[in-house]
Amino acid sequence: MTVASPRRRWRGRRAAGLLALGCALTVAAAACGSSTPTASPGTAGPHSIVQLGDSVAAGEGTLYGYRYDQATQTWRGGDIDATWPGPSPLCHDSPFAYGQVLARTDRARFAQFACTGATFAHGVSGPKYTTGLFTTSRVQPAQFGDWTTGQHLNARYDRARPDLVLVTLGADDVTFSQIVKACVENALVRRLDDSVALQCTTADPGAAVENDFFGRLPALGRDYATLARWIVARGRADHLVPKVVFTTYYDPLPTGTTSCPDSELLDHAQITYLTARLTELNALIETTVHDLHDPGIGVVDLTDAFDGHRWCSPQPWVYGLSIFSLTHPTSLLSQAPFHPTPRGQARIARLVGPEADRLLAAR
Repeated sequence: MTVASPRRRWRGRRAAGLLALGCALTVAAAACGSSTPTASPGTAGPHSIVQLGDSVAAGEGTLYGYRYDQATQTWRGGDIDATWPGPSPLCHDSPFAYGQVLARTDRARFAQFACTGATFAHGVSGPKYTTGLFTTSRVQPAQFGDWTTGQHLNARYDRARPDLVLVTLGADDVTFSQIVKACVENALVRRLDDSVALQCTTADPGAAVENDFFGRLPALGRDYATLARWIVARGRADHLVPKVVFTTYYDPLPTGTTSCPDSELLDHAQITYLTARLTELNALIETTVHDLHDPGIGVVDLTDAFDGHRWCSPQPWVYGLSIFSLTHPTSLLSQAPFHPTPRGQARIARLVGPEADRLLAAR
C-alpha cells in the first residue's frame, strides 16, 4: 500500500475519457475536438467497480444546476427539487460521481451504493434511514452489510463481483457538515453581539467539535479498519478479492486572509481551525489504511486536489456557502455546499485512477 501521487502518469484511455468530459462541461466544447475514449494496448483496468461511501462518493450537488458567476463570486440558479436517479433517489447519486466517471472511461461495470449522509453504522454496515416529524423511513438498504454477524448483507454487492471497490467515508461519521453549520451560526450571532465568544477555534472548539469530532474520531479509525477487512474477507469467500481504494477529503477552504461570498459567513480564525480538523481527519484515514499493511488496499490523499480551484478562486470546483440566500429561503435547504462540482468530481477520478491501476497491475 502506498499513497498515490497526483503526478503519476494516467493511462491513455482515462486521459481521453476525462478530456471528453471536460469538453462537455465547457461552453466552448467544440474547441476540444473529438476525444472518444479508447483502450490503450496492454492495459488491464477494472472489470467491475463498486462505490461505497457518503455524499462525495454519491455526487451530491452536481444535479441542482448551480452556475458560478465570476463577476459576483456567487453561485446562481439551481433547483433543490432536482430529480435524482433511482433506485434510492434520496441518496442523491449522480452520473457525475467520480466512481461513475472512472467506470465510463475504463468501460467497466459499475454499481453505485454510496449515499448522502451515510456513516459506517447507518448506511454502510446497516441501512440508511431518515427520520421525519412522526415517521422513520428507509432511504437505502445497507451498502455492504455487517460481515461479522451476517446481517443486512447487500446481495447487489455480491452480484456485482467487483475487482475494484472505491470508498469515501468518514465526514458524516464525525458530522463535519453539522460542525460547519454550528460554526457559521456562532459567527453570525457574534457579529450581532460581540460579547458572544467565537467558537470553532483552538481557544473554544465548541460543543459540536468536542462531542462530534473529537468524541467520534477514534471509533471512525476502528470502523475504517473493519470495513477494509470485511471487503477482503467477503472477496475471499467469493474467490475474487477486490482491490480497494480509499480517499481522504479535499480542502475547499481559501488560504490566508482571502475572502469572498463563499467564505465570508465564517471568521478567518474558524477557517484556520476547520482546516486543521480536516487535516486531522485525513491523517486518521491515511494512517489507518497504511497500518493495514495490505498490498491490495490503497489510499489517495485528496487534500490539495482543488488547489487553484478552491473557494474564492476564479473557477471553484467546490460549491460554496453563497448558495444560501435569505432572499430565496428554499436555498437554505440545499446540500450542495462543500461538495465537488462535476469538474471537481472529474478531478477526483483523475487522482484515484493511477492508484487503482497500480493495485490492479499486481493482481
